[in-house]
Amino acid sequence: MVKHVLFTAPESYHARLHEAFDKHPLCGFRPMFMPLISSVLLPPESMFLTLCSELASYDYVICSSIMAVRALQTAGLDSSLLAGKVVAIGNDQQAVSQLLGVPAALSDAKPSMMGVVEALACLPSLSAKRIAVLLPKFCGMPVPATITQFQQALDRTGATISYVYCYRTAALSEEYYAETVDALRSGTISAIAITSGGEAYVLSKILAYAAAQGEPICVPIYSFGPYTTHCAEQVSLPIAGTSPKHQRFTDFIDYLDRLL
Repeated sequence: MVKHVLFTAPESYHARLHEAFDKHPLCGFRPMFMPLISSVLLPPESMFLTLCSELASYDYVICSSIMAVRALQTAGLDSSLLAGKVVAIGNDQQAVSQLLGVPAALSDAKPSMMGVVEALACLPSLSAKRIAVLLPKFCGMPVPATITQFQQALDRTGATISYVYCYRTAALSEEYYAETVDALRSGTISAIAITSGGEAYVLSKILAYAAAQGEPICVPIYSFGPYTTHCAEQVSLPIAGTSPKHQRFTDFIDYLDRLL
């Protein structure tokens, strides 16, 4: 029987997931895709427009996800203004190069938000730096603990930090919970693969909905990395395993393929 793994990542990462699977033609399971969160760019607001107009005065612009990179792309900024300033996390560094035409700054940082903070802490005269951080506004879900902890750690660096909201991340509407539960109960899904804290939150709500009907779902859930697992723990979502490598989706697929 063919095993199916349900990936809950937002559509903004589906192209990258498909590319990762193309590199694993002999993968022992088949992926299914059902986004539990969605991200869309916000219309340019005053803070974002101000950032764009004052970009020369910033030392770094930190992109919290690929959507933040795309927000910079849509602004049509001159690449000379972005050179040496755009910080991205893990594989999103490739998006900086592909979409903005400049290499990512702090490219040796560990592939996590706190890895970016650690890289910044190694810079001389950090307290004199001016840094913008591009973040999402969350709709239908709380701000993940990873985001809150990231902001707190940045604030402690002593640098001048500006938080700019340039995209919105929304939870799957509750009207789709019933059909999602039906899919999970069908017996065709062998495992669920989550890649972010937002997905963990929504999935916890879906499983609670199923349990309230008297038929709890017992599909194992696997996490892309320790930060996603931490967010899952915050909402009491049981995690069967956490990928030890979390820089690339290929690492996650390798991990799942070995387990399943």
